[in-house]
Amino acid sequence: MKRSLWLSVFLTLVIVVSGCSSEKKAEPIMAHQVEASEEIVVSIKGEPAKGFDPAFDWPGLGEALFQSKLVVFDKEMNLVNDLAIERSVSEDGKELTVKLRNDVLFSDGEKLTAGDVAFTFGKVRETTSYIDLSNVKQVIAEDDYTVKFVLDHPDSTFEYTLTRIAIIPEHAYSEAYGQNPIGSGPYKFVEWQKGQKLVIEANPTYYGKKPNIKKVTFLYLDMDASFAGAKRGEIDIARVSMDYIGKEIPGYTQRSIETMDIVSLSLPTVKSGTYEIEGIPVGNDVTSDTAIRRALSYGMDREGISKNALNGGARPVYSHNPGMPWDNEANAIKNADVESAKRILQEGGWADTDKDGIVEKDGLKAEFTLLYTPGDVERQAVVLGVQESAQTIGIKVNLEAKVWDEISKQKLIYKDAYLFGKGADSPFEIYTNFSSDRITNGTTNSPSYKNEFVDEYLNQAIQTTNQDEAMAFWKKAQWDGEHGANSLGDSPFVPMVAFHHTFYIKNGVEIGDFRPAPHRGAYWITVENIKDWVKR
Repeated sequence: MKRSLWLSVFLTLVIVVSGCSSEKKAEPIMAHQVEASEEIVVSIKGEPAKGFDPAFDWPGLGEALFQSKLVVFDKEMNLVNDLAIERSVSEDGKELTVKLRNDVLFSDGEKLTAGDVAFTFGKVRETTSYIDLSNVKQVIAEDDYTVKFVLDHPDSTFEYTLTRIAIIPEHAYSEAYGQNPIGSGPYKFVEWQKGQKLVIEANPTYYGKKPNIKKVTFLYLDMDASFAGAKRGEIDIARVSMDYIGKEIPGYTQRSIETMDIVSLSLPTVKSGTYEIEGIPVGNDVTSDTAIRRALSYGMDREGISKNALNGGARPVYSHNPGMPWDNEANAIKNADVESAKRILQEGGWADTDKDGIVEKDGLKAEFTLLYTPGDVERQAVVLGVQESAQTIGIKVNLEAKVWDEISKQKLIYKDAYLFGKGADSPFEIYTNFSSDRITNGTTNSPSYKNEFVDEYLNQAIQTTNQDEAMAFWKKAQWDGEHGANSLGDSPFVPMVAFHHTFYIKNGVEIGDFRPAPHRGAYWITVENIKDWVKR
């Protein structure tokens, strides 16, 4: 698979999907080249549409900048205290008590207390659909520096949830908070020109390690403009697309950062009409056959897609949690194992009896539609690779680009295959992806997957108060030797690749190492260690 061939096919798709436009893009506002070591300019992707308000899931899974969290991850993915100084779980697993630091100030000088924590969790429950707090019965401020979380049932993943939520000040909160946030984080808000730039400065009242860089300007640029800005020496850290991998800029080092920003095929596991969602029958007669799903997983040339179609800007993955403590070693299978894929189809009763290159079973052709959202070059390259790999094992995949609103309205993710973004820094994603209680309930279990053995492992993993036991159950849900949700088992999802994030970093700028960046938080994870950045 040569990249030039992939790109020519991709460009054809773009023309068909997008049409032609003569509209000129507005010229981006570029910051002047910064000379002082206390200032730095960064181009970044992922401007939050609703502003910098944790009640609306800012910053996703990355660094909150303006606010602080109770607990955070270290680089080895261990949970460590931040605002918290002590965490204790009750014997029955239904209460988590957190003791807070008593020296934390918001950037307006007011003290952060347990009341702010309780207020924040109440707001998050009201406003965001991305964080599941349905198990939280109460959040009680027992005193100024003690907060108790009361759960309906034990939840071994709840402390991971705490890493998602940054604390907001009750006294300073309003509907406009996200446009001019006040918080207790390492930086304070200065200016936001929407679609253009964000300016922040070090927070002098911050309780933790003071940042080395006093002022940071984030530029919201497309990848080409980011590259051009770096060539002019105007940007210290420039995010670019994988098309620029290998291209040198004098005075800069190129760096490709691995992430868990994963794309995965969602394959309906039930026959058409098995369920209805809002009166719309869902399911798929082809992908509901386990042999089809498993054969696809074995047959995918993930390495070829990563190296050729994506210019080396991704790596092949075989689960949604590669390298995480809850990953199962059995997830790793041979790349592009066409022989095994064909054997799985044959054993499942699929054969190319009419010699047209497509296998069939009981008169049904192994043919289905794979949906993807237009406008993302990397995802479009992946679906082309899926189509080509599937063809080699006798499965026909028809590609169709649709905007998410149309997909969602017509419930298409429950009827057709879809290229989903996956990858999280909590094992709770295993639960939401594979638990049968998520069938037609939200979009996480889009394949409508159900396996009683997997359900039992998931419930045990959630309800134990012992993290070692929980890890064992998470792994068994993926594969226990006979049953599971991975490629050896039912394969409702086919993980494909994890995207890398490519940067040009100006000589003299050091940004250190990062923990694995999950999907949705991957853009802002780059600034998670911003306090340690140095510009010499």
